[in-house]
Amino acid sequence: MWIRTKFAAWLSIAIVVLLAAGLFWLRLPAVSWQSSLLDTLPQEADPAQQVYMAHQQPNEQRFMLLFTVANDDFAAFAAALRKELAQLTGSEAEIQPLQQLDAQAIVSIYAEYAGQWASPSDLTTLRENPQQLIQYAQQRLQQPLPLWVDIQQDPLLLSQRLVEALPEPLPNFAAEGPLYVRHSTTHTNIVVALQSKADTLSQEHSRTVVAHTEQLLSALTATAIPHKVIRSGLVFHTDAAATQAKHEMTWFGGLSLAFVLILLWCVFRSLLHLLYSLVVVGVSTLVGVTAVMWCFSSPHVLTLVFATTLIGLCIDYVFHASIGASHGKSNWQQVVPALLLGATTTIVGFLLLTLLSLPLLQQLGVFMAAALVSVTGLVLLIPELGLTKPTTLRWQQLHHKVARSYQQVAPRTGSIILVVLAITCSIAAWQTYRSDDAVQLLATSSESLLAQEQDMREQTQAFYDSEVILIKATNMDELYQRYARVHQRLVDWQQQGWLTSWQSWFDYVPTPQQQQQVSDALAQLWQQPAGQNYLAWLGIQPPQAKLSSDQQPPKAHPLYENFFYSSAEAEQPVVGVIRLRGSTTNNDFTQAIAALHGVEVFSPLTQASEALGHYRSQLMQWMMALVLLLFIVLSWRLPYIRRQQRYLASLQVSAIIITALSSALAIAALWQPLNAFHFVGAMLVIVLGIDYGIFCASRIHRAHALQAISISALTTMFAFGALSFSQTAAIASFGVTVLIGVAITAVLVPLLTPANSTHSV
Repeated sequence: MWIRTKFAAWLSIAIVVLLAAGLFWLRLPAVSWQSSLLDTLPQEADPAQQVYMAHQQPNEQRFMLLFTVANDDFAAFAAALRKELAQLTGSEAEIQPLQQLDAQAIVSIYAEYAGQWASPSDLTTLRENPQQLIQYAQQRLQQPLPLWVDIQQDPLLLSQRLVEALPEPLPNFAAEGPLYVRHSTTHTNIVVALQSKADTLSQEHSRTVVAHTEQLLSALTATAIPHKVIRSGLVFHTDAAATQAKHEMTWFGGLSLAFVLILLWCVFRSLLHLLYSLVVVGVSTLVGVTAVMWCFSSPHVLTLVFATTLIGLCIDYVFHASIGASHGKSNWQQVVPALLLGATTTIVGFLLLTLLSLPLLQQLGVFMAAALVSVTGLVLLIPELGLTKPTTLRWQQLHHKVARSYQQVAPRTGSIILVVLAITCSIAAWQTYRSDDAVQLLATSSESLLAQEQDMREQTQAFYDSEVILIKATNMDELYQRYARVHQRLVDWQQQGWLTSWQSWFDYVPTPQQQQQVSDALAQLWQQPAGQNYLAWLGIQPPQAKLSSDQQPPKAHPLYENFFYSSAEAEQPVVGVIRLRGSTTNNDFTQAIAALHGVEVFSPLTQASEALGHYRSQLMQWMMALVLLLFIVLSWRLPYIRRQQRYLASLQVSAIIITALSSALAIAALWQPLNAFHFVGAMLVIVLGIDYGIFCASRIHRAHALQAISISALTTMFAFGALSFSQTAAIASFGVTVLIGVAITAVLVPLLTPANSTHSV
């Protein structure tokens, strides 16, 4: 009979797994997982920002190497570098030199507009001293140098001069094939710009790219030619972070796992409970992910990061159920109502997240609610599965002593202590509260890599700030006019000290106003003796003006897609971008931008940080709502005969949770400002506090409840608390909050007044 019951239990689990797996694979092709923090913003986020971010090339696929060699060694080193680059680009990592602008395409577009476009300096000369341009053109025409403009359209060679004056991708570096070279009196700098098709946000892919790059550097070192090298690119930071994470997981994860195994062996003399906990975690995760995929077409990978709280809940539920079942059927009948009440309260609490405006929290609410439903069902099968081995006698005796010692505290005194602690800790948390949601906290780079990045920026001037100026409009004609007005203000803003330099479309193409001025100045010149004499010297007629009435950027220009973006959706705006370097965020600059219609300063890093700030704020609101919901539900459902007792017990549980949360956040704030990941840790503290409180306030034998609580608390504290030693601030903040919060909760819950005094010890 027992074997038949056990088989039925495992069959039920198998059916759940097969059903969830089938739904998972059925839905998988229609789901697109998101990884950008911008995708976590509310749906009402600025559409111009969405258009801009959707068209960005993944900078993480690009990286640079800067070599410094003596001038005498340049030729030999460059030859060796070209040889190694050829081998590198043939590797499985699909690394290629970053494509340079097509010179023929550049020449073609400027030749098409020959005689219509001129640089700002040539326009000034044309209006004030045209004879200077005439003399230059005459000298140039008499030299054996290649010309690609049509003399009849552009007698002054204005377009040729414009192309020659275009900004270089790397200022002061000359392009020599895949290399960019800059010579000085004693040494030569060589820049190699590379790109990879591999996803360098992937640890595996980034390791492959870095490994091939290190092979190149090792081969160059083997040449014995003295040189220095610095690296720049997200791929190096990703690989370094992955290496650091693996190191931390090896030590922290190994130590915490060893502690958990030793603890469970000492308590149960068996590891079956741990194995079943892993089964529960795996099945519930599958159910949760499947539910999210069916409710959302574009779920975010951060949902799975935030959902790590599920692990602590699985451990908690399994040990409560197994210890409760080990003490007989009558005790199990007291455990089941507490399990169901705790699960129901927590599930409803997570469903409240779906009412918030942030997509990530909505997804987290669905994940946790669905997963906890499966967790509850799985732990209710524990008696049928035979996981009823009792804890060791010493473990039971220890918790009987603990229960008796806490019973010495009078219920009224315990209530006063809990309320006073809650008020005191709340005030302390409010006084010490400080926050910082900078997205840079998601990863920590070594000082060496950061120094190399800074050195690369200073030497190449190839990087711009994350801040850009976005110009938006409903159509391209309107956008082009707004873009030109903003461009004209850049020099004034530079003189004000608000920015150092910029990269604008009109650094490469004249504004519509400048094109009109060029046309007017040329028409006037050809009517003057100097212009007529020059045309006679050339033996041509005055060129016909070709100024187009369609004031739109030429889409054939190779740089068009770098500055203008549009969406396939008709209601989305068209967007132009100006990249900034050395920009400031003072109020004057902000007000100057705000005064321009359809113009804003946008930073993806700032936007991502604001997204984390939104989550921190809404998680705080959710936790306050959950504590209020907890008080209401427990006042209604706790197994106390008198209503006043239910109110008192509900107040005690709420006070314990508030004390644990406030203490954890106040202490964590002493090390670093609070961020969203502190509150992700607080989620685990609050849901474990709910379960611990409900079990201690139920009719379960107090010593039996404390056995499960201590195992759950110790395993959670060591499994997650070890993360507090991580070098990554976000991970450490999560670990610190869990470690402190769970410890305080476990210490305070025995002060709860038991529902049945005859089962208090």
